[in-house]
Amino acid sequence: MLPLKKHRFWANIIGVFLIIVFIILSVHLGRVQLIDHDKYTKLANIQQSQKIELSARRGLILDRNGNKLAESLQVGSIYADPFKIEDFNTVAQHLSTILKLNPSKLAKLHNKNKRFVWIKRKVGDDELNAIAKLSLKGIYIQHEYHRFYPNKELASHVLGFTNIDEKGLEGIELSFDKILSGTPGFKLINRDALQRQIVTADAEIQLPKHGDNVVLTIDSNIQHFAEEELEIACEKWEPLSATAIVMDPMTCEVLAMANYPAYDPNHFKKYPPNIRRNLAITDCYEPGSLIKPIVISGIFEQGLVKPTDVLFCNNGTYEIEGRVLHDTHGGHGNLTVSEIVTYSSNIGMAKLGMLMGNDRMYQHLKQFNFGEKTGIELHGETGGIFRPQRQWWRKYTLVSVSIGQEIAVTPLQFITAFCSIPNGGLLLKPRIVKTITSNDNKTKEEPQCPLQVRRVMSTNVARNILNPILMKVVTEGTGKNANLLEYDVAGKTGTSQKAEGGRFSRDKYVGSFIAYAPAESPRICVLVMINEPRNGAYYGGTVAAPVVREITRRSLLYLGEKPMKFQMAMQ
Repeated sequence: MLPLKKHRFWANIIGVFLIIVFIILSVHLGRVQLIDHDKYTKLANIQQSQKIELSARRGLILDRNGNKLAESLQVGSIYADPFKIEDFNTVAQHLSTILKLNPSKLAKLHNKNKRFVWIKRKVGDDELNAIAKLSLKGIYIQHEYHRFYPNKELASHVLGFTNIDEKGLEGIELSFDKILSGTPGFKLINRDALQRQIVTADAEIQLPKHGDNVVLTIDSNIQHFAEEELEIACEKWEPLSATAIVMDPMTCEVLAMANYPAYDPNHFKKYPPNIRRNLAITDCYEPGSLIKPIVISGIFEQGLVKPTDVLFCNNGTYEIEGRVLHDTHGGHGNLTVSEIVTYSSNIGMAKLGMLMGNDRMYQHLKQFNFGEKTGIELHGETGGIFRPQRQWWRKYTLVSVSIGQEIAVTPLQFITAFCSIPNGGLLLKPRIVKTITSNDNKTKEEPQCPLQVRRVMSTNVARNILNPILMKVVTEGTGKNANLLEYDVAGKTGTSQKAEGGRFSRDKYVGSFIAYAPAESPRICVLVMINEPRNGAYYGGTVAAPVVREITRRSLLYLGEKPMKFQMAMQ
C-alpha cells in the first residue's frame, strides 16, 4: 500500500506542477496576444518586412522654347539596416575604404533599434558598383534623384538651387518648390527567415506622384547673349557687380535676367551668399538720369511745357534751394525741353521739376509703383525706396527726384516702369513664369495675358513725344555708344553717385543705360547697370551703353527682326 500512496503523492505533485505551468503559459500567452500584441506585431514586422520610400522625381524647369534649364537625374545612394548587420567591423571597413568615409562616422551602424540609416547619398557609379559586388548583409542601394543644371551658370540667379533632399533654397526652385516637388510613394518588402525578399502579387505599393514642370519666360539664347556681353564688359571695367535684364515691353515678360559674377548651381556651396544673390530684384540704386524720361512724361501730361519750349540751363552751374547743381556733360545755355533730355541736363530737369511742384511730382512717380515690389514670381524681391512725401520730403527733394536722387529702385522695378514708354503708356506686371505643365507635358495653367496695373501716361506722350526724344539721345546725345547700324534704338543714359557716410562718394558710381528697339515697333527693352566700374570710366554712356547695344543687336537678329536700316539703304 505504501508504494501506491507514494506514487499517488508524486502524481499529484506532478499534476499540480503541470497545472501551474499551464496556468503560467496561458497567462503569458494571453499577455502576448492581448496586452503585448502591438509590441510583438511590430517586432515581427521589423524582422519580416520593410517600408521603402519611392522618391518622386522633381519637375523640370524649362525656358520658353522647351529647353531644359534644370532636371532631376536618377542616382544611387547607400543606406544600412543596422538590425541585419552581423559583422560590424567587416562592414565598416569595406564602407570606409570604398566610400572614403571616416570609420568613426559609421558608429551609428551599431544602433540595432534603427532600420534605416543613410551611409552616403548620391554616389558615383564606380562606388555604387563596388558596393553592389560585395553584397554586404544589411547594406543596400536605393535609387533617388539628384538635381542637375545642364547649362551650369546660365540663368543661375533665376533658377536658384536645391539641397541634397531636393528642397528648393533659392530662385524658382524655392518659389515653386511645392509644384516642382511632387509626392513620394512607398513599397513594403517582405522577407523570409533568411532575410530573402519574397515577391507577392498583393504587395502593398504606392507609386510616387512626380512633380510638375515650370516653364519660364526666359529665352536661353537671349540669356546667353546677356551673360556673355555682361561678362565682357565686367572684365574690362572690373566693377563690384553688374546686372542686365531683357524684357518684352509689350508683355513685360522677362527674356533674360543676368548678374555678374555668376555661379554654378550644381556646386552652389562653393560660392558665398552675396554671389548667389539675385541683384536684379534684391539690390537697389539711385537711378540718376535714367528717371528723366519718366519725370518729364508727367510734365508733358499736365501740359506744363512743349518739347520745343526753351529753358536757360545757366551754362552748367546753377544754385537752387541753397545747393549748387552742375551739368556733368558740359555747360549748356539755352536748350529745348527735348534737348534737356537728349543731353541729360540736370539743371534743365531741375527747373522742369520745379514746374510740377511736390504734390504733382509725388503722385506722378507713385503711379509707377516706385517703393513697392513688382510681384514677380521670385523669392526675395525688395521694393526699393520712395519715401512718403508728407513725412520725408525736404525743400530740395523735388529737385533731387527730378534728376534721380533720393529715390532708389531695383533693376527689375525700373525696367518695368520704363517699358510703359515703348508699350504706349501702360504699367504692366512683370512675369518670369509662362506656364505650368504636368510631368507628362500637359498644360495645367494656361499662359496669362499681360496684367495691366494702370495707365501711367497717354499713348500720345509715350509714342509721339518721348519716343523721338529718346531716339535722339542715341543718335545725337549721351547714348551714342548704343547706336546700331541695323535698327533704330531709343534709350537713356544714367550715372549716379553712390551714397557713403551720409554724402555722395567721389569715386563710387553706378553707370547704367536702358533702351528699346526697334524704336518704332519695339520687340525688346534692355537695361544694364554697372555697379562701381573702375579703370578710368563710370558714365553710363561709356560702360553700359555698349553692352546694351550688343545685347540688343544679337537678340533682334536671333528673333528674326529684319535690319530696317539696311533695308532702307537697299531701296
